[in-house]
Amino acid sequence: MKQSLSLKLQNKLKLNLVLKQQLNIITLPKTELIQEINKELEENPFLEEVSHIALTEDTFESKTFYEDEEEFNPFYKLAYKPSLYDILQTQVDVEFEGKDKDVAMEIIDSVDEKGYIKQEELERIANKYSLTLDEVEKIRKKVMTLEPTGIGALNFKEFLYQEYKDRYGKDKVVQEIIEQDLENLGNKEYLKEKYQLTDEELTEILDNIKSLRPYPLYGYEDFEITYVEPDIFLYYTGDEKNPFKIEINEQGIPNINLISKYKKVLNQKGLSEEAKKFLYEKLQKAIGIIQGIQQRRENLQKLVEFLVNYQKEFILNGKEYLKPLTLKDVSKQIGLHESTISRLVNSKYIQTPNGVIPLKTFFSNKASKESGDVSSNYVKYLIKEIIENEDPKKPYSDNDIVDILKQKGISVARRTVTKYREELNIPDSRKRKKS
Repeated sequence: MKQSLSLKLQNKLKLNLVLKQQLNIITLPKTELIQEINKELEENPFLEEVSHIALTEDTFESKTFYEDEEEFNPFYKLAYKPSLYDILQTQVDVEFEGKDKDVAMEIIDSVDEKGYIKQEELERIANKYSLTLDEVEKIRKKVMTLEPTGIGALNFKEFLYQEYKDRYGKDKVVQEIIEQDLENLGNKEYLKEKYQLTDEELTEILDNIKSLRPYPLYGYEDFEITYVEPDIFLYYTGDEKNPFKIEINEQGIPNINLISKYKKVLNQKGLSEEAKKFLYEKLQKAIGIIQGIQQRRENLQKLVEFLVNYQKEFILNGKEYLKPLTLKDVSKQIGLHESTISRLVNSKYIQTPNGVIPLKTFFSNKASKESGDVSSNYVKYLIKEIIENEDPKKPYSDNDIVDILKQKGISVARRTVTKYREELNIPDSRKRKKS
């Protein structure tokens, strides 16, 4: 009975260690993955770096994905690399409209070297753009969801929970711990009692919190000149049926394996129980890293293939063609859990023919239930276009715009049109009328 219980505990420990390492590896962008692997190669006795590259004539064979040779750019990967600031500008262009776009960039321009913004800066921005603090705050909250997560946060606690949500999903208990008990993270008994948590639950929460970055611009302190290396390359092929070719960027990632004599290391005579436990945990961590790298590659490929295929029109024609897409939608299509998709998307960038963008850019909320498969960005684009082309002597009312959208096969409520028009900072028909 005791042996059976001991075996169960051993298997559970093995599963937890391997799974924890796999989840950590999946979360990491390429640059951090390389750092993690190199760190483990130095510290883990069960890992070694290997090379499986066999040099043949095929190795040097020139391959192109372009129909027209003039379109092929051999320096695609070496071309202009945008700074984080450039990528933030691209994200703002996709996520915001009208005056909100200017306010969002003003917020980004006003953060300190760690990515935080002061309350007095928000007050200055409100005055500059003749907005209320609540209106500026709404824009700031949205800026915090861009990559890198948390930019524009007011303080460490606000940033930390935003980062947690982005990686691991919403959790009310974690929110309370971050807001009320950050200084008590070392007092496990107190936390378990206060939040009614088991040892396992608390350990998972604490491990997740410890994995977070220390501030929004961590690693990007000079974000106007710090360049972002993409995790995925997207090539335009020119083929109508398959216009894109996807390549996961693994350049510089060490190729690792378990040492061939790992069993001998574990079975050495004279090892203390403490030494055996230490080596056993190192072995599980090594297995977790190797499996995690493979899972990261396979899952990233599967995810990006779906995103690129689903948002093909967005890539080819611009943000107005971004279709609504949520983590739940993707989960149903590719068979991965929402939390896994969230980890894969977090802090990952893709180089498209039009520039480098975060993977989270491919996700967009629906305009409303009536709108069907149309994104809010696209509806806003249409409203703006309708108003720009109206007769200034007879401007369209919001009800008129509802009818015009219906003719285009898009059904939205009048209140939705009013809301989007106001978000675009476009006045109502009475104020637009010109005699």
